[in-house]
Amino acid sequence: MENSEAKEGVAASPIEAIEKRKEDLFARLKGTSGRLRYKIYEAKAVRAALEDKMRETGYNARDLRRQKERLEFRIATEATSLAKERVMMKEMNEIDKELEKASEVEKLDRKLRLVEGDIRAADAEIEQIKKGIDDSKAEIKAFYEADKEKRSEERDKEWEERKRAQLMARKEQRDKEMKKELEPFMGGIGEGVELGSIAVIKKKGQ
Repeated sequence: MENSEAKEGVAASPIEAIEKRKEDLFARLKGTSGRLRYKIYEAKAVRAALEDKMRETGYNARDLRRQKERLEFRIATEATSLAKERVMMKEMNEIDKELEKASEVEKLDRKLRLVEGDIRAADAEIEQIKKGIDDSKAEIKAFYEADKEKRSEERDKEWEERKRAQLMARKEQRDKEMKKELEPFMGGIGEGVELGSIAVIKKKGQ
């Protein structure tokens, strides 16, 4: 229990946070895709029922509603005589009566429009989720490429340090060999004397 709590208390690394976000997006995508499939099936069923009801009643709720909208616009915007306005109002009342008779058709038509709206919303959400997944993948790729470049730089640095250490070791070895070689010429000379000075002494001794 304590280990679990300790693990939960540790902050996630940047790459872990991105991976978690990607996993969450995939889960959302799965759920939204399932909802979209259901809505498409529902729209198909409602559309079939609407077409059957339209054939049965002979009324097309959408056409009637468009006729009413056009008539309302004419009444509101056209300058007409009182007699003509009465005719249009009578026509409006007839359309309303037909819409009442086509109430079931209207109900199905309204439901179809709502379902079609749900489909459009689900499509838009899926596109947004896919974009989020693509962005997460791009971030993960960039992270690993940067990490790879960093490790390469670190390897190069380590190699340079090893090379420098090897050069220093070889130099120290050469210095030891040279000192050993010059020991016969160093009588009475302190150990602190540099090799350059020893070389001069050797040359004079020759």
